[in-house]
Amino acid sequence: MQLPVSSRMYLQRKQVDDVMGGEDSWKNVDSTEVTCPKCDNDRAYFMQLQIRSADEPMTTFYKCTRTECGHQWREN
Repeated sequence: MQLPVSSRMYLQRKQVDDVMGGEDSWKNVDSTEVTCPKCDNDRAYFMQLQIRSADEPMTTFYKCTRTECGHQWREN
């Protein structure tokens, strides 16, 4: 009885660009009082983007103002 021949190939992942513009997208944004879920800092930078269709509300993205943290998240 012969066993089937097979091999496994792992594909290399492509490096992708940051769709929000990278670090430059956070240069001229305002900050607001909101708690960072990672470090409990009470202030974060924010920006709003339309990522869905025009009849959907805008999505708010946040970035912690503490340079040691810098955690990014979006409003649920």
